[in-house]
Amino acid sequence: MEEPGGSTQRPSRVSEDLVFSLEDTLGEFRQSLSRKDERKFRLTTFADLKQFLVNLQARQYAEGRQQALKRLFPLIENFEQFGQFLGEFCGELCDSNDFMAFIWTTSTHENAFNEILSIYRQIGLNQPLRSQYEELLCSQPEMGIILSAAYSDIIRVHKLTLIFFKQRRWRDLYDTTWIRYKSRFLRYITHMGCRLDLVTHRGTVLQFSDFQNSCVMEDEKARSEIDMEDLKRRQAIYTWLKAIEMENEQHHFATIRSQYPDTGRWLLEHTTFKEWFDPQFTTLPTLLWLHGKPGAGKTVLASMVVEAVRNLSPKPTILSFFFKEGERDRDNFVSMARCLLSQLLQQDAGILDYVYMRCCNSGQAFLTSRILIEELLHFSLSNCASAYIVLDGLDECCSREERRTIVEFFCNLIENLDPDPDRIRCLFVSRKDSARKDFSGLANIAVDLENNEDDIDTFSHVQSQKLRELGVSDQRLQEIVDFVSAFAEGIFLVAELVWINLCGQTSIESLEQEMDSLPTDLDKLDEAYARIMRTILKKPVRDQREGALRLLGWLVCAKRPLKLHEVQTMKSINLKERTVEFERRRFRVDPKDLCESLVDVRPDGSIELVHLTARVYLLKNNALDIAAEEIGLATLCVDYLNLPFFKNPFSKEAVLDGSYGFMEYAILNWVRHLEAGLSSRSIPDESIKGFFESFETLLEHHWNNPTIEVKIPKRTRDILDIFQYSPKHKEIQQAIASTQEQAKRFGNMRPAECALDFTEVVVGIRSQLETVISDSADKSIDEDLKLKYGIDVFKCPRFSCKYFTQGFASKVERDRHVERHERPARCTDRHCTGFIIGFATESQLARHLKETHSDSTDHGHSFPTEEEVDQSMREYSPETSPEPEAEHIIVEDPEPDPEPEPEPATRADDVAQPALYSRPAKRTKAVKEHECSYCGKKFTKRYNWQSHLETHAPSQTFTCSTCGTTCARESDFKRHSKTHMSGNTFKCGGILKNGQAWGCGQSFNRADTLRNHYKSKKGRKCIAASNEEEQAQIEDP
Repeated sequence: MEEPGGSTQRPSRVSEDLVFSLEDTLGEFRQSLSRKDERKFRLTTFADLKQFLVNLQARQYAEGRQQALKRLFPLIENFEQFGQFLGEFCGELCDSNDFMAFIWTTSTHENAFNEILSIYRQIGLNQPLRSQYEELLCSQPEMGIILSAAYSDIIRVHKLTLIFFKQRRWRDLYDTTWIRYKSRFLRYITHMGCRLDLVTHRGTVLQFSDFQNSCVMEDEKARSEIDMEDLKRRQAIYTWLKAIEMENEQHHFATIRSQYPDTGRWLLEHTTFKEWFDPQFTTLPTLLWLHGKPGAGKTVLASMVVEAVRNLSPKPTILSFFFKEGERDRDNFVSMARCLLSQLLQQDAGILDYVYMRCCNSGQAFLTSRILIEELLHFSLSNCASAYIVLDGLDECCSREERRTIVEFFCNLIENLDPDPDRIRCLFVSRKDSARKDFSGLANIAVDLENNEDDIDTFSHVQSQKLRELGVSDQRLQEIVDFVSAFAEGIFLVAELVWINLCGQTSIESLEQEMDSLPTDLDKLDEAYARIMRTILKKPVRDQREGALRLLGWLVCAKRPLKLHEVQTMKSINLKERTVEFERRRFRVDPKDLCESLVDVRPDGSIELVHLTARVYLLKNNALDIAAEEIGLATLCVDYLNLPFFKNPFSKEAVLDGSYGFMEYAILNWVRHLEAGLSSRSIPDESIKGFFESFETLLEHHWNNPTIEVKIPKRTRDILDIFQYSPKHKEIQQAIASTQEQAKRFGNMRPAECALDFTEVVVGIRSQLETVISDSADKSIDEDLKLKYGIDVFKCPRFSCKYFTQGFASKVERDRHVERHERPARCTDRHCTGFIIGFATESQLARHLKETHSDSTDHGHSFPTEEEVDQSMREYSPETSPEPEAEHIIVEDPEPDPEPEPEPATRADDVAQPALYSRPAKRTKAVKEHECSYCGKKFTKRYNWQSHLETHAPSQTFTCSTCGTTCARESDFKRHSKTHMSGNTFKCGGILKNGQAWGCGQSFNRADTLRNHYKSKKGRKCIAASNEEEQAQIEDP
């Protein structure tokens, strides 16, 4: 073919710009390829493509399934000419084969061939002929950039095609995701068609520039629409999964590691770990067990592995889960699978539409089917090109059987992957205990003295520098470092606790005494905890001792991790004054300092014991009376709910005072603490009587008069026989059974089933709280509310939902979540208003599908009724060991024994009642009783007596005569009235007879505070002049 006229006179600068543009486009595409694919693309030639098509056509003919391969001819012919012309145009600046090789190979996908052929046929038809390019560039050489635009579009189409068809499970994804995915090709094909018109009509550089700008804007708009649609689908799936977030845990342990950046490196250099970690190794099975004693630092090492995987290139999928004993969201297979699925969605966009379809068709507002959970997790993992899974704390699973199930699931998954079973690698982290046979046959690494010694030595050197303040010599410091490192025996937590104790000494003498008293034959971790407890008990300030023990008791018995604002509210409860005094009574000392590092405060505000072994120690060594603590917490919750601000109307002042910071925990967990306490056989009589008195008061104020009785299992009735002589025995049973049912039922309970009125109370209080937050324009008030209520204050009203406690950052997020509760049945058509608004019942959804989508082929899936949801929740309950859990007393009894009729009352009201339970009486000191003047009822607690008196008085409010403000409580009214005063009542100062002023002028709310001021050094100076004048009057009257 003759060289196109003028091609030898084209500006070299245009050719150079074209080459640079092509290289940029190609470089971006190469980054998305593996090394294997990149080599395959580079070595593929046009001759290879032709031969492949010949072979493919022959095979299809033999199989009787021809698919009209002639549709590829326009693409092949036009891009063959395109490659030739590109070489001529760029001359020696580039080899056109380097660029064209990345076009041919994508066309070799056999599967879903009909769709691929149709797309590439359209691409081929929209490409200009060589002669059209020659005519345009002959007259306008600067239009060479149009070649780059054409090449860029075809590469983008290839990239989209590769992303989809390189997925391991693309055949399963095709039916559910291809239709939406294919729409992304259309804008590029449209660009090609418009570009063909420009070339055909010999458009100008300005026209082409305008066209390119409009293409960029259209691409950005389309990308934004796709991203928005993906975001909506992700949000729907995340709500369905109800997964717990693990990134906070990873961040917490990363922060710990950052203080000692070189520790733990031994694991990354370990030969066994390298064989598991390095993608180049193919040792099977790709399973590794990391084990060690409690406190050895296994969890910190697990977080280091997660970070190391994130630094790999190319980046694989990384999944992690940190199990935790006693937390229902973190101790079982289902919770783990939900979390891993959520992480997979964040890293693998290819499964989004598939999981979304399964979400819409599941018939569940929340994913509860274990079968479906296992299926989704298996499918999603098998679609990964490469994945690392880190599971820490398997010994903290809810049962041995649950741990075995988890290990077997991943072992079977990896062993049955075909091909490339080494593409998924799993790390198990746990103690080496009696269940070690679950990991038999796996490669393993021990976190022991041999491996941890250097890290503990480094840690000890850093800590020893704190002792320089005492004047300890360098030689002695090294001796202490060596001693502590040896004493720890490879357990990091022991070394940390010992150093905390040593660094807390105030003299060399006390330091040496502490060193000499370290044992050599006892359990090192227990001894470290024992020393910390002795330090707490020796605190010179009684309030600190009592506060530390109180906080430890709360944390040991807590049914979930307590938030800092909840602990502060608990501390601030003043039962005598029947209020919460947040500013006066809250802890002003950091919990870690108060409990000598036995506790840890997480970034999300939760307070936890430093390690699971700390709780084991406190329980094993009777450092706390757990039964008394449990009953004490149950009583505290009930006493708190009896306070006046839980009665309507709920005031703004009570919200600002921080009165409701403990509300969610108290409402959900008072009955769980009661169950745990009653399971003990050594509860003090006075503790039971105290709770009973408080609970009777609760019934008086919050009884809802239910008309539908909740079924009470026989076991529950037996346990509650301790209250059998109470005239409110039946109400007590109903209140406990109803509260338990409300906390676990997936759907809403009918008002007639709720024995207590806390549903309405919570709604009213939260409405007032949200109003205060919305109306506030003062940053100081916002910060104060965060201190008293935490960050996420917009919470779900359903007691059984985790967001009843956790909440959301905004009202919009909360309302969107609540819609999933209130109208869970949603149409599967994403563009239908039935999906956006939803339906309250299955029958409404079925009618909608029949009337609106009668031509739909998939009507087999619908959302559940309340009964189906209840059944689904029961199926969801994680498998546990056969032994019943001690903390649950509400157990379903299929055939309860007939309940005996209550005996008629035979005693007068003023006759003393029999003992509430049949335990031996203990000698106790006399307790003052408070008797109701209306009905004669007696109370041992003054605040319960005061609460009871309010039930006889007509409801009243306190109205300010100055501004008309109405307050529900007298204490609020008094506080409000003081705002109208010109000054406080008690003031330091006055006027002497000679006309001079004395005192500092400071004002005080109470006279005793002023008297204390006069006793201070400053106050004595203030009152000196007045005293001298009084003394002069006495001496010279």
